[in-house]
Amino acid sequence: RKFANFLLGLLWLSCFGIDQTIAFTTKTAFDSASVIKESRLSSRLSWKLSSSKKDVEKEVAELLSKAKAIRDSLPAETQVDNPIIDESSNNESMNDIPSIGYRLHIDIGREDGTWMDRTWGSSGRRIEFTVDVSFLLPNNDDNTEDSSLAPEDVCSKMVKDNLSGKSTAIRIVQCPSNLARLRGGFDQMRSNGGGYRIDLDSKKGNWYESSTARFFLDVEGTKDGEYGDISIPAGSLYFSLPCFQRSIQQLSTREGIVTVQQMGWNTGWRRRESRIVGTFRAVPLQQHRH
Repeated sequence: RKFANFLLGLLWLSCFGIDQTIAFTTKTAFDSASVIKESRLSSRLSWKLSSSKKDVEKEVAELLSKAKAIRDSLPAETQVDNPIIDESSNNESMNDIPSIGYRLHIDIGREDGTWMDRTWGSSGRRIEFTVDVSFLLPNNDDNTEDSSLAPEDVCSKMVKDNLSGKSTAIRIVQCPSNLARLRGGFDQMRSNGGGYRIDLDSKKGNWYESSTARFFLDVEGTKDGEYGDISIPAGSLYFSLPCFQRSIQQLSTREGIVTVQQMGWNTGWRRRESRIVGTFRAVPLQQHRH
């Protein structure tokens, strides 16, 4: 009986050891499978991330290439500085004709009482620009022909609105650069000069109590819609400003008005009428040098 119990004990120990071995082997196999599975998932995720990164880098490179192509196709943008006209060199280029230079600071926009179309500038937008001009002065002291006098085609554009007073002869206004500067010089508009005269309003002995400088410039104008509902009409812009001692060399520092001539019925019958389009100031070029 003792021997039988001994054999049973050996059998139990043998069975217990096999179960432990099987359990350990099973656990080890499961752990190994998990590690392999995780390794495969990690490898697959790394491949997807690597592939996605390459796609993103490729797309970024394509976008940069397209942006560079668009940039290279655009014209170079250059800022136009406000040049100061040297009157002495300007006079030499005009055969030493004496002149006086001004920089006109012009502000185009809807003004109270204007006869412009009601949609023009109704938003309140405005266009500010500058243009340098030279008024040619009388130069016939030596009994030669006065080369400051305007030709007939210029004279025909002057508005005949001083019917009750006297006026001087019409003389030439030049734009040496032939350009007006808009948006601080980033935009340009062609300006071809024009003519001017002095209107003498009332007489007091041999002197006139007051006088007004009237002149015009031919401009290219701006395109409709380029500045919203405001635009500079192509053709002649007319300016008027008080002056002293009947001289264009002594223009008032006050604000003057800018008008255009357009057909309309505001005077009671269809005719060319003056319509206010803005204001301006005239500053001697000498002041811009200081």
